[in-house]
Amino acid sequence: MELSQIFLIQCSYIESEIMALIDDLSDALKEAMKAKDKPKLDAIRQVQTEIAKKKSEKGEEATDELVLGVISSYVKKMTKAVEEYKTLGDRGAEMADKIQFEIDFLSGWLPEQLSEEEVAKIIDEVLSEIGDVDMSQMGKIIGAVMGKADGLDGSVVSKLVREKIS
Repeated sequence: MELSQIFLIQCSYIESEIMALIDDLSDALKEAMKAKDKPKLDAIRQVQTEIAKKKSEKGEEATDELVLGVISSYVKKMTKAVEEYKTLGDRGAEMADKIQFEIDFLSGWLPEQLSEEEVAKIIDEVLSEIGDVDMSQMGKIIGAVMGKADGLDGSVVSKLVREKIS
């Protein structure tokens, strides 16, 4: 069985396991309110605000795809923020910890990321399909790799493609 087939099976299993993500977030919000869990409340409310913005921009319902995209984007943005707060030393440590909690909590809704080894296998497949390549075709290669599987981290793909074709 090829890696891409395994990934598709994994994704369909994950999708069947997840009730509508927007409902799941609402349930988690209610539980956090009952438990008076302020960090979880803050994280969920922030994501719900982002979802509402995207819904109004696109003029569509909150699909699982939209919710996953918003959570993924938010987690990626907050990961960069944590790194910036950590550079501030003690002054930013408290905020970095708060944001790291949000990242860890919200990552529970995201599909599991492929390991670098699994991503490397997909890159090898694409490179064998394309044939001889050079750095000028890096964008084409990355696009083909990103199209092969969902949930790939573009920065990981970019790094690995650069290593393989240089």
